[in-house]
Order: sequence, then C-alpha cells, then structure tokens
Amino acid sequence: MILALFGVSFLTPEGALFALAAVVPLAALLAVERRSERVRALLGVAGPGRRALAPVVVALALLPVLVGVAAAQPVVVRRHSVHERGDAQAFFVFDTSRSMRASLGPGRPNRLTRAKRLARVLRRSLGDVPVGIATITDRTLPDLMPTTDPALFSRTLTQSVGIDEPPPSQPYGRNRAFSFASLVPLVSSHFYSTGVKKRLLVVFTDGEAQPGTELFGLGFQREINPIFVHVWQPTEAIYTHGKPDPFYAPDARSNASLEDAANVTGGYVFDENQIGALKSRAHKIVGSGPTTASTSAYARIALAPWFVLGGVLPLAFLLYRRNL
Repeated sequence: MILALFGVSFLTPEGALFALAAVVPLAALLAVERRSERVRALLGVAGPGRRALAPVVVALALLPVLVGVAAAQPVVVRRHSVHERGDAQAFFVFDTSRSMRASLGPGRPNRLTRAKRLARVLRRSLGDVPVGIATITDRTLPDLMPTTDPALFSRTLTQSVGIDEPPPSQPYGRNRAFSFASLVPLVSSHFYSTGVKKRLLVVFTDGEAQPGTELFGLGFQREINPIFVHVWQPTEAIYTHGKPDPFYAPDARSNASLEDAANVTGGYVFDENQIGALKSRAHKIVGSGPTTASTSAYARIALAPWFVLGGVLPLAFLLYRRNL
C-alpha cells in the first residue's frame, strides 16, 4: 500500500521532500534534548519532563504539514442546482476585426463594447437557454460552450473577447478581416450539442466584410436560425491616440451585406438600437420547452492562503518558547 497524505505519495520525489521536511525538525529536537539531558545530569538539575515537550513536538509536526497542504493548492468548489433547456442553445458570435474598434469619438464606446452591452442584455432575457460565446474574423473560434452560468458568461465576455484576440490567420488590409463564409463551420463543427433542435445564432458585427466572402449558395440548411446585429454608425472612425485613422472609412454597404447574408440563411437583421425587436425574435426562435436539472460549479475558493496563515501560529509558538 502506498502511504499518502493529502494526495501526495511519499514514494514520489515531492512526497519524499514532504516527509523529510516533517522528520528533520523532530530529529533535531531529539538531538537537542539528549544533549540537554547530558548537561543537566552533569549539573544535577532536573529536566522539565516529557509533557513540557509535547507542545513543541506538535508545533514542529504541524508546521510542515500546513505548508505542505498549502503547496498542494487545495480548493473548495461550491455547487448549486440549475435548470436549463435541453432542446435549445444559443451562440453569440462577436466580430473582433479591427473595424470593430471604430467609435463616434475619442473615449466613446467602440462597436465591440456596444456589442458586449447588447449581448449581456440579450443573455439575461434568454433565462434558462444555455448560451455560448465565439469570436469571428476570417475564422470562427469558440470561447465558451453553451452554459446558463451568468458569472462564467460575463467573465468570458470581459476577459476573452477583444479586438484581434486572436488575430486573423492572415494579414488583411483596410481593417476588413471579417468573413461571412467563416460562419459556415458553425453547422458542421459541433458548436452546438448533439440533439439540440432549436439553435439560435446571434452575430454581432459591423458588417464590413472582405469582398467576395458572401454566403452565396452555402446557407445554413435551416439547421441554425441566425440573427445579425448591425453594430455600426455612418460617422464613426478608428481613433489612435485621439486622432482618426486616415485609412479607415465606414462601409456604407455593410447593412446591405448583412441583408444578403440573412436572405441566404433565412435569418434576420436588426440595428443595434432595436433591442426590443431583437429580444422578441430571439425568444420566438428558442420558443419554450422542458428544463432539466443539473449541478453546476459556480465558485472556487482557494484554501492555500489560509493554511499558510495557520502555519504562523506554530511558528510563533516555537519562536516564543525558544526565548523562554
């Protein structure tokens, strides 16, 4: 049988070091006490007794144990039961090409920031429908698989969705890396769980796409119901250090490009200011259905700092007793 403590086997190098750290202080205490006994015997002085050494032994044994447990990085995961739809899922896809940095002025919210705000509002309205997050330029990459965890959705949206994060696979001029054709893998790449019948796709984009990347003849075969949210204003510019980029100009045909994509895929186009109509259409697509209960982990509490703090007590006792 392999002796293990807190998941660390003593037959491994880490376990051997852990055991050595626990044994060496006790061996040192034993050596010191034997020397002290010889000195007391020569002087004819009575010793403090074994009971007086018990707290020292406990402190010496406890200190490396606490440090070892802290090094193992233990965590407590809080879980709770959630109810979610099993017949419906949604994916929010964000255009992260450079043109999404455009805004109405220096310091004003850019297109991607406004898209994130809309996504948070729409996510709250979908309730028990699992929602995933993906980014798109000349390729579509998933950042979060469909979930009903609002905290996880918010963290992913904040930390993982950014301009050119990741950058396009190829360099593009005129700030247009977005490609409609990059949406096609959503049908065949298992973004949605198998067996899900109602598949909502919401694409937040300015519609400024690479020329010749329309979805002509590709379609979604009605397996996915897309909604295109046009996050765009005609007077926007890309600002760098407060100055507009002279090589960028808003594409006046962007809305027409989105309308063409919607016609091919059987989808819908909404302006960023039509949040009411957007939520209404999304609700019609996912409809209503039965929910299933599942257990979700929603918080991880690190215990290592507390074990390190606990190690201060036996250390302080040893230092105090050393000075007696």
